[in-house]
Parts: sequence; structure tokens; C-alpha cells
Amino acid sequence: MHENARRRGPWILISLQAIVVTAYLYGVIAYVTTEATFFPEQSPPAWAFPAVVATAAGFLVAVPCVLLALPRLTRPAYRTATPSWRLLAAATAASVLMLAVMATPPGWEIFDWYVS
Repeated sequence: MHENARRRGPWILISLQAIVVTAYLYGVIAYVTTEATFFPEQSPPAWAFPAVVATAAGFLVAVPCVLLALPRLTRPAYRTATPSWRLLAAATAASVLMLAVMATPPGWEIFDWYVS
């Protein structure tokens, strides 16, 4: 049981981070390519739902994933024993980049556009 959890753990972190980052990137692309006045005042269109969720609550998934992934990635024994560590490192780096964008004024503007 413990071995099975160790094998699935990185893939769960990779998958969660990839989903959130992809949805947030989708929201950023939609924001950049669409005029802000396109959205109705109270309800974004259905196609924007993944971006709304990622923009509003993506950090709730990304922060714990990053906090769980970083200790693993810093251990040389983990990197030698786990062939998927590069994917985990890439997903974690993308999550950190997403969190950095969320914490900047452009990220706040994107948040306001989707959530307010």
C-alpha cells in the first residue's frame, strides 16, 4: 500500500498542477485576446468557467501542491529513485510562475475581470 501511494503521489501532484495551470493559462489567453467589455456584468459565458475557477481558487490547489512537491524535489534520493521527477519539477515551476502572476497587478486585473 505504501509503495503504491509513493508511485501515485507525484502523478497526482503533476496532474493537479497541470490542470490548474492550464485553466489559468486559458484564462490569461482569453483575457488578452478578448475585450473586457465582452463579459456580461454578472455572468461570464460558460466557456470561461475553467478560467473563472482557476483564477478565483487556483491558488488553493497550487500552494499545497507546491508545498508538497518542493521537499520531494530537493532530495537527491527522490530524484534518483523517481523517473517522473522532471515532470514534477516542470509542473511545480509552472505553478510557481502562475502564483507569481496571480500576485502581480496584471494578475489582480485578470482576477477582477473574471471574478468581480
